[in-house]
Amino acid sequence: MAAFSADLDCLFGEHPFLERFKAAYDAGFAAAEFTLDPKIPLGELGDACAYNGLKTAVLTMPAEQSELAFNPKTKKDFLAHFDRLLDVADFIECKKVYVKGMVLTEENFDAARDAFIAALHAAGAKAKAQKVQILIGFENATENEGFYPASTLEVLQILDELDDDKAFAYLFDVYHAQTTEGGISNTLESLMPLIGHIRVAGAPLHDEPDNGELNYDYLFSLIETHAYAGKIGCSYTPRLTTETGLKWMKKYV
Repeated sequence: MAAFSADLDCLFGEHPFLERFKAAYDAGFAAAEFTLDPKIPLGELGDACAYNGLKTAVLTMPAEQSELAFNPKTKKDFLAHFDRLLDVADFIECKKVYVKGMVLTEENFDAARDAFIAALHAAGAKAKAQKVQILIGFENATENEGFYPASTLEVLQILDELDDDKAFAYLFDVYHAQTTEGGISNTLESLMPLIGHIRVAGAPLHDEPDNGELNYDYLFSLIETHAYAGKIGCSYTPRLTTETGLKWMKKYV
């Protein structure tokens, strides 16, 4: 069974951010993933990430920085922030970074999308030189109206245009996929070679995976059958405290 990663943007919110790494390790997680906070000193972040050998599965670029990729006038600023993201990823020994999309309007969609692809091309060359993979994922339009990308198809179109499976991969978020399109098992089976990271949550409530309409026993078995080598990110909103809700994970580790 693939090892689980704690999404510290969602889990262990009962603790100050830098203490969440220890809490994740103590709870049995093999790795963590989180959004970079530029205000945290790199040394302190490195110490927290390395607690008892905890790995960093994914480092996410802050939204206000990734959004710069959608404007050709701010491409240089985006790439400067991306260089910093790669520096941090190297320091904490993280090999996957997530560049998120953003909400677009109909009026600026085409130009913004073209700018995003161009910025990703440039970022991909930098990432590949450092043997880091950029993850591209989507968020459901039901909760994020106008967000781009907003479906598996749109992610696949981006990956097709970028045409570099060493530099780019699909961050497959089961919750967003179930909310938008369903067919989770079919997507996993057909697209596993393109998937660089998987995130899970219960649907439709975005809570622990032991609740809701998805059969995670089956999905985890399917993931294992296809020899997925990455981590499974636990990216959900706990119903109570994080620790109380982790009972679901015990039978899989």
